[in-house]
Amino acid sequence: MHFTDTYLPRRDGVVTSLRTLRAAQAAAGHDVHCVVPAHGDQEDEPGLLRLPALACGVADLRLARWALCARGTREQLVADLAGYRPDVVHVHTPGPAGLLGVLLAARLGVPLVQTYHTDLHAYADAYRVPGWALRLLLRLYAGRLGVPAALAGGRAAVLSEGNRLLLGEARAVVVPTRAVLDRVALPVSPARMALIPTGVGERPASRAEAGAFRTGHGIGPKDPVVLFVGRVNREKGVDLLVPAFARVLAASPKARLVLVGAVYERRWLARLLRAAGPGVADRVVLTGQQPPHVVAAAYAAADVFAFPSRTDTQALVLQEAALAGLPAVLADPSLHRYGTLDGNALLADPDPVSFGDAVLKLLTDRRAARRLGAAARACAAGHTPQRYAEAMHAVYAAAQALDECPQVAPTPRRWNPATPVGTTRAATGG
Repeated sequence: MHFTDTYLPRRDGVVTSLRTLRAAQAAAGHDVHCVVPAHGDQEDEPGLLRLPALACGVADLRLARWALCARGTREQLVADLAGYRPDVVHVHTPGPAGLLGVLLAARLGVPLVQTYHTDLHAYADAYRVPGWALRLLLRLYAGRLGVPAALAGGRAAVLSEGNRLLLGEARAVVVPTRAVLDRVALPVSPARMALIPTGVGERPASRAEAGAFRTGHGIGPKDPVVLFVGRVNREKGVDLLVPAFARVLAASPKARLVLVGAVYERRWLARLLRAAGPGVADRVVLTGQQPPHVVAAAYAAADVFAFPSRTDTQALVLQEAALAGLPAVLADPSLHRYGTLDGNALLADPDPVSFGDAVLKLLTDRRAARRLGAAARACAAGHTPQRYAEAMHAVYAAAQALDECPQVAPTPRRWNPATPVGTTRAATGG
């Protein structure tokens, strides 16, 4: 039974990772259920269990409101979910739905597995979440779990305490890349942690589909295209990308910047485009959030993939772009070093001059761009959905083999084929 606070119709890396895993598990014959916040535009899916939810006003997120209900209602919800008799509870996010998964695993005494997808500290900073709000949330979480919590300290301390509450009882904590550990110290013994990148399936697009994408967005057949895929928000580094593109435009006036993804702060983006200088906004294409087949056409239509984010823990879009043979420019040294492309991308400093020059290098040296794209594709091709599911099942099996959930971090045996975070790539062949 999976628990997530983000799901369709919202699209993000957590949703992609979870749906990839669910599909592989279902194909292998497992009985899979997924507990999600309800949304009016959600389509029916086998095994989808919806929780009544409220919009929180941030990036189209909806938060399950079970934790605010009366005690009797909460207990009935837990009893209803317990009726499905899950063998493993897998929590993917730290919101109310994730909290419910932690509570259910504790009540049933079944293994709890967590995936730490999101850099909470970076997101709290980007959205300027006040410390008092985080402390209030922490108090609520501790109350629902029936455990004490340390409420003193600033934003970072409160987030770390929240991680302790949610991750402390997990028999296994999965991180998608080692970049996670460069950003935050997780309160988990290394013996309980496993490194498992999400596998991404290839979605090929034909030349005709790529041409139709260009035509549909007013892009000429020979216009150089710089592509970004993701939420068009401040935490994704768009405030670096736009001025960097202004530098690209000065040297390549026909270039276009295509931003594929939901826009939640339109006034902020409009100010950013105005500040970049005259003519920049006219060369920027905003497509909004798109279904996978349109995103695949965008990859096929582009020349360079720009990924300016310094908050991502894995960036599945990098793998998607690589599978399309698209060379990428990054601004995050940890993701460049430890990510699934094994360094097969250009690394730029997080400033507009450096990032813009790196993009220009790939636009002008097409032979180098093709070589880099081919190397990235070869790396991404090794991370398949099937391998991802097999590695996760190895973690589930190891978690089930433990006699009981640890109260204090123990030192259980390590597991394979999932890679313990202390193990090098060379040692595992991964």
